[in-house]
Amino acid sequence: MIRGQVSGNVDRSDGAMLRWWRGGHGEPVVLVHGSFDDHNSWSAVMPQLGDHADVVCYDRRGHSLSTAPRGQGSIQQDADDLLSIVDTVFHAPAHLIGHGYGGSVAMLAATMRRDAVRSVAVHEPPLYGLLRTNPFAKVLGAEVSVWLDHAAELIRNGNPAGGVRVYAEKVGYGKGSWHGLFTREQRATMISNAHTWLDQYTDPTGHNIDITTLSWARFPITLFVGDRTHPMNELVADELAERLPFLRTIRLPDAGHAPHLTHPEAFTSALIGHIRV
Repeated sequence: MIRGQVSGNVDRSDGAMLRWWRGGHGEPVVLVHGSFDDHNSWSAVMPQLGDHADVVCYDRRGHSLSTAPRGQGSIQQDADDLLSIVDTVFHAPAHLIGHGYGGSVAMLAATMRRDAVRSVAVHEPPLYGLLRTNPFAKVLGAEVSVWLDHAAELIRNGNPAGGVRVYAEKVGYGKGSWHGLFTREQRATMISNAHTWLDQYTDPTGHNIDITTLSWARFPITLFVGDRTHPMNELVADELAERLPFLRTIRLPDAGHAPHLTHPEAFTSALIGHIRV
């Protein structure tokens, strides 16, 4: 972790409590983790990034040390939470960096409050709603939906470990990733957050955010894509490049959906380059 790191809570009006950690010096940055994860997913990124930026990471609502009220959650709530972190901790605009679903949250937050954003950098946000008219996506998406449905069914039926493993190996990270990529502690975290993922899975707006306002955003937007990622992520990247004329796309050699775990030095170096743009 970063030397001099401090932590705190943000209490939301709906009863959620968000736990955050802060360290480093420089440009204000907020890191937004993806599905099933928590702030620890950034542990290999934060020390190097903290040499160049004032970094905040946090547990999204319902994940690990953050709480959430009962009932259906939404990506809108996650975006509101992110903006609350920016306002409460920094009291100034920040660079928003998100992985996976956390990238979708960061992009939605940027459409809601452009005044709160210095830049946006995301790695493979699952914005599958952008692909509704893409014939290739219909075929690939049908297979993905089958596995997502299976993962959700396992979690609902009391087998969160099985559900998360299906998600990891069939959708998110590839065959063998459950034991080959994640540590025992990381697997335990993902299992403990499985029921919160169900809210994400059943949120009809989760993959369908309107990014129209980002097409004329005055802040930098960078999309990271691993060259060993799922084909659906490639299709989303192509669609984002078409819809956002000022988008900068960076390909990460030999990386998949988890460069913060598999290639943290190269990924962090690229993030530092983004912040300096």
